[in-house]
Amino acid sequence: MLFLIKWVYAWLLPIGCIAAALVFLTIYLYWRRSPGRKPLLVITVLLYALSVQPVSHMIMKPLENSYVPPQAVQGDVIILLGGGTRAGVPDFDGIGQVGSAAANRFLTAVRLQRTLDLPILLSGGAVFSYDADEAEIDKRMLLSLGVAEDKIFLDNQSRNTAENARFSKEICIEQGWKHPVVITSAFHMPRSVVFFKREGMDITPYPCDYYTDEPYHWSAFSVIPNSFALYTSCLAIKEYVGIAAAKTGLQ
Repeated sequence: MLFLIKWVYAWLLPIGCIAAALVFLTIYLYWRRSPGRKPLLVITVLLYALSVQPVSHMIMKPLENSYVPPQAVQGDVIILLGGGTRAGVPDFDGIGQVGSAAANRFLTAVRLQRTLDLPILLSGGAVFSYDADEAEIDKRMLLSLGVAEDKIFLDNQSRNTAENARFSKEICIEQGWKHPVVITSAFHMPRSVVFFKREGMDITPYPCDYYTDEPYHWSAFSVIPNSFALYTSCLAIKEYVGIAAAKTGLQ
């Protein structure tokens, strides 16, 4: 009974109820042979497909499988790419927090830094005037965790991945670092590698923050559209577009 209640409840939440309503509306329009039924069918199919886990998993998985964390890490600096902030919210020892993806990246970077005792370059600033400075928030958290201040370097100018690579390269040249270890979300790593290679940098990719399981586990909930699956699909599509744009020099 509990499983059935959760299954029905999932259909009542967005995006499930919206997809269900579109399906019934499409069937009704086809029954009435109404104009616009074909475009609505295409919209319904696309929304449903992008909002179910098997499809979002299929779209996202190739990105996350592009690189794996190396067993033996060799490098002279860790570059942590920013992943978003929450401005103005209270934190343990200050104001402003990193977002969920950024937090996963941060945890990986801290553990790797403690293991290798390498300097860490925090790459990511405020994209808009009302955003928080991510590199500064990361620095505050690193200091509170006991990382020595002389091990922490900041690039708080970067607003996107292209600038992450460009400004990180400038700091690496200044400090004499030649083999950086780049940490970012697994889905974001392929696009990041394109930009860092375009800058002529010899990097070691260290992906983290995975959105998909290995292998995928089917269940009765796999057929129900949900907002997280739609979000995952959108993230993956954004990365594919970004990779194509980067390779053609549009970004």
